[in-house]
Amino acid sequence: MNSSRTFWGIFTLLVAVAAHLSYILFVPSSQLKAKMSEIAEANGINTLAIGTPGSPAHSLAEYPSELVYAVCPFDLTSGPLRIRATVPEQYWSLEVYNARGGTIYTLNDQQAPRRQFSLYLSEDDPEPQAIVNAANSLGSSANSITVLTGTQTGVVEIRSAAASPLEAARSMEALGSTSCEVVKN
Repeated sequence: MNSSRTFWGIFTLLVAVAAHLSYILFVPSSQLKAKMSEIAEANGINTLAIGTPGSPAHSLAEYPSELVYAVCPFDLTSGPLRIRATVPEQYWSLEVYNARGGTIYTLNDQQAPRRQFSLYLSEDDPEPQAIVNAANSLGSSANSITVLTGTQTGVVEIRSAAASPLEAARSMEALGSTSCEVVKN
């Protein structure tokens, strides 16, 4: 009797762990894909969308009243992507995620090379000389950063402070002058 109870206790515990792991592994990535599809449908792919209240891009907001958001779902099949960013004089961060929500690259206002810079996203290339040639052909300089993504699809998310009306205005101005576009060869 005691071994039967132990068996069912262990069985129940294993089923609970398996259900929890399945949820953690599959639900967040499917939710992100659904949100990215909604944003891309409303604004287009490889296009920066500022997250105004009620817009699909605003649905990613973790702290909707304290930060201003912009997102750019990307697809690198037609070439590298260039983000021309303006960094305001306050908290600001840029993250690049793959389609499953894994972090590829992150940058904040303290790390940004200048107040205005370009970030180039290109698919991974294992040949070191090809990486150097791609960076040179994209116009890399001290004012630009090249990131090899290892994937064709994902999303760029930019967050900036908006805790006060002045911060919100500065953030909206910076995001308004930021762009996301495929590099034309």
